[in-house]
Amino acid sequence: MNRYILSIIISLISPAIIAGDFGVLKPGARPAPAGNSAASVSGRAAPTLAEAATPRPDFFAVELSASPGISSFRAGYSLNPERKMNLPPMSGYSGTSAGRSFYYMDYSVNSSGSITAVNWRKVDMDSYTVESTTAQHYAIGVCMDMTYDVTTSAIFGISAVTDALVCIDPDTGEASFVAQTLPFYTLAADASGQLYGIALDPESRHGVLYSVNKVTGSALKIGDTGVKMLTDASGTIAAFQTAAFSSANGQLYWTLTNSDNASAMYRVDPATGMASYLSAFPGNESFVAMFDLPSPAAPDAPAPVSNITAISDGTAVTLEFSAPDKTAGGDVLAALTAVEVFRGNSGEAAYRITDPSPGSVYTWTDNEASSGFNTYRLVAANEAGESLAAYASAFCGEDYPSEPTGLEISIDDTSHPALEWKAPETGLNGLPLDSDRLTYMIHRDINGRSELIAENVSGTRYTDYSLDLSRQLYPYYYVTAVSSSGEGRPSAPIGTYTGPAYRLPFTEDFAEGNPSTAPWIMQSVDLGGSWEISLLSTFPGSGPYVGEGMLVFIGFRSVEGAEARICTPLVSFSDIENPELRFHFYYLDMSDQDLRFDDHMTVEISVDGGDFEAIEGADYYQHDANSRWTEVVLPLGEYAGCEKVAIGFHGYSGGGFDLLLDNIRLLDSPNSGTAEISDDCQPAEYFNLQGMPVSSGRLAPGIYIVRQGRHVSKVII
Repeated sequence: MNRYILSIIISLISPAIIAGDFGVLKPGARPAPAGNSAASVSGRAAPTLAEAATPRPDFFAVELSASPGISSFRAGYSLNPERKMNLPPMSGYSGTSAGRSFYYMDYSVNSSGSITAVNWRKVDMDSYTVESTTAQHYAIGVCMDMTYDVTTSAIFGISAVTDALVCIDPDTGEASFVAQTLPFYTLAADASGQLYGIALDPESRHGVLYSVNKVTGSALKIGDTGVKMLTDASGTIAAFQTAAFSSANGQLYWTLTNSDNASAMYRVDPATGMASYLSAFPGNESFVAMFDLPSPAAPDAPAPVSNITAISDGTAVTLEFSAPDKTAGGDVLAALTAVEVFRGNSGEAAYRITDPSPGSVYTWTDNEASSGFNTYRLVAANEAGESLAAYASAFCGEDYPSEPTGLEISIDDTSHPALEWKAPETGLNGLPLDSDRLTYMIHRDINGRSELIAENVSGTRYTDYSLDLSRQLYPYYYVTAVSSSGEGRPSAPIGTYTGPAYRLPFTEDFAEGNPSTAPWIMQSVDLGGSWEISLLSTFPGSGPYVGEGMLVFIGFRSVEGAEARICTPLVSFSDIENPELRFHFYYLDMSDQDLRFDDHMTVEISVDGGDFEAIEGADYYQHDANSRWTEVVLPLGEYAGCEKVAIGFHGYSGGGFDLLLDNIRLLDSPNSGTAEISDDCQPAEYFNLQGMPVSSGRLAPGIYIVRQGRHVSKVII
């Protein structure tokens, strides 16, 4: 099929990503899991005494096989996975644990990589039963890997449909976009809430460890793991893998299929990125969604510290918390020996309360808080032992900026785009910002290719004098504020037409399978609706009216309610008395077969950069006629004399058929009147390739000759 990719409006999250039809997995999320054949692995030296004394944590993970399930294994130099429970067979899984529960997202994928179903499930790891299943309507929560951040009680993931960090609600499975980031395969949070991700270096094919900012998505390279991943022939797509920190010893563990085609476990140093080989899995099993479960406290030990708040004034962090008044087993707590507060992963307490009163409220101000995220671990103790840790975090120093708002574009006297926006007043962590200290980065996107065109911009105005004005373009712009902490989130994008408008007559019939004019702008309005240029539609099965391409609004593969607009380039009516729009629309009425859907298209118009507004009466329902390709004439006399005009074709899905549009023309017509079907359009007559007439009611798939008035063409059904 000859297909041309249209310019698509840019947003923080492309509507296709959260569409009702879920969208498509990104390439790195689609390799099949490694096979189960045995593979050789180079040996390693015997562990040192220090290594042997290191606690050996127990992990769980989802085993990928014909019968997927959750297996457990003890990290070390001999791995022996043990199946704990089976899971419903699906195409993929990602998840993590919180408390004694395992939360995971599963999904199914068809042969083209399109996601067809997504579910969020909760597993009780004490009884090994699925407690709840919630079907999802959007696919952004389908992830490469997930992790639970105990300091914020949030689940973070690396989306498998776009290179983005997402945050997932454990109760509902609903995912929200956080920030763009690198194409990580794994994501793991340590006890201090710091995120780490492993990405593929396409040159060495090694895994590389990064630290990941959970607010901005920015990634800082730590180092090469030294482990060569199993990849495809191009070296750009690696096999499934997962990583997690152990709550038993605080170390980072990683399981993957390496270049020897062996599924193995490694321990990764978060300070250097270097990975140490531990062992291969005996059956070469492939795993995803690795996690561990915290060891329960002794029944007579204290319950966790509760009611923790962490507030920063920009220079210090104040903690307020309640000492436990119950034991871990739920009994009344008689006494406590201490409550200790630890910074980050430190093993030395930064603050200690001796003999605190059970249930009492305490306050501590950390005047040595560092710039950036400060995380705290609170532990209560009595003679029976320690409580499970409780966590809190707060940001200190100059905050990361929120996105600039109110971005607007105007065309200045030199015809260049002039941008103006409002500075963010608060940061991503709620701290106030000094707008005079902020600078800005300006990005421009043309035809899906983004580039940084300016940085260190002071003030809230910028004019793009570097843009080529010799031809018509539709650039999008977005602005990012920068503080001393780093880059914040980008503004919502905004676009505008630039360059000279086309003069009438204007014709676009996509004769060569792509536009001969530019730019054509596709805007997904709701539920992932989209237009594309194609040689053939799915249903109704037809080829173009003329040439090798036509506009197709995707209705057959869309959910009911999906909407999208496709817009012409700018045209000028400045010296036109009777502007007129003509196009061919494919009418098909199949109500006699109980197939009647409200798929329809409205024609809209934008004048001098204004919003698109529907033209009265220009609403075309596919089932209004059964005349197949039919010319439509729409007078636009009321817009005569306008300098900058764009026509929008707004498709609405009724959950039925595609909408087909071709042979679009804007003319200066001597005729005037109301919109109507052209007089010379007669009922269509169909013939087979031998010239024999055939009934148009139930055409079998194939190629036919169509005669409509004086026009004769071939169509594909």
